[in-house]
Amino acid sequence: MASASTGPSRLAHPSHRYGRRAVARASAHPPARASPPPLDVVSTTLIVDDLVFHDGQTRMAMLGGGGPQTLFGAGLARRSPPLTLGLVAGIGGNGDCPHECIEWLIHHGVDVRGLMPTPKMPTPRAWQITERDGRRTQVWRLDERRSDELYAMLRPAHSSWPENAKNARCAHFGVNPSRPDVSLCAALRAAGCGLTSVEPFTVASVPLADAELRALCGAADVFSPNEREARSLFVDGDSLSPTELVRRIAEAGADVVCLRRGERGAMVYDAGRNEGYECPSVALHVVDETGCGNAFCGAFAAALSRGEGIKEGLALGSAAASVMLEHVGVPSGGFEEYRDEAERRAAAARAATVAFSL
Repeated sequence: MASASTGPSRLAHPSHRYGRRAVARASAHPPARASPPPLDVVSTTLIVDDLVFHDGQTRMAMLGGGGPQTLFGAGLARRSPPLTLGLVAGIGGNGDCPHECIEWLIHHGVDVRGLMPTPKMPTPRAWQITERDGRRTQVWRLDERRSDELYAMLRPAHSSWPENAKNARCAHFGVNPSRPDVSLCAALRAAGCGLTSVEPFTVASVPLADAELRALCGAADVFSPNEREARSLFVDGDSLSPTELVRRIAEAGADVVCLRRGERGAMVYDAGRNEGYECPSVALHVVDETGCGNAFCGAFAAALSRGEGIKEGLALGSAAASVMLEHVGVPSGGFEEYRDEAERRAAAARAATVAFSL
């Protein structure tokens, strides 16, 4: 099997009847230069989601994992010039990644040189079971005895990333709060990444000790839990108000805190400036909550990485999340199909935003 740096041969597989040539074109290194410029936004993790809704409906083989949703949010955050986007993730070495998933990435201009076929491992795949109240349970469809190999696919080691992803201007990815990948943030910063952003992808199994909390909250420039995840970090988390949660996270070392509160909106806080903002949700219609937090984080991080303040990041993140909420999986249309509506919703979020300080 060829190495990741050899280009399209790692993605070419007979089962990709519709997408094989397109993947090869998109993943080929530009011949005119030895090293492409840094990507604007890079994210990690590809999981094929099999969705089960509370009413019994199902949608199989949907592109998920957080990385694509993050990049969709980032892509909505800027019209011109468009941001360059990249995904770094392990996929099955047997060519089992559905061609529709690869085609979505290519259609949205995502650099796929970071997709790494992994010998003897299938593409990560999971059931996503959504209850009527919005709670979602993920059940892996893999042999969990191979969890270390799976984790390596979800967040590949920085040393294996393509050069234009290693020093991207902005990187966002999910972490397990009980075992945060602090080393990846450190490697990105050492390589010159302008802004790092992380979000928990699950609740903490037990409240974190002070040292663990500091390691998690201070690992990246932006720390963005949802409210349930934030409460799980603290022994007394269930008794804390949203403002107190933000304060605790900032005191634990987070430079910028995003607290995502679902239908109640979101709060963002810059500890260095003691500057915070809160706005309600701008969602109009709820279809599928999967990936909405990722879309928020992608738009927010992309805004900050290009010099916008947290207030503008809040508006753009809220708009991106609301667009994602109205689709099953990542929206199939191109960015231009949704940008006008996203800009209208961002304007509504700006108008409803209120400031706070701690």
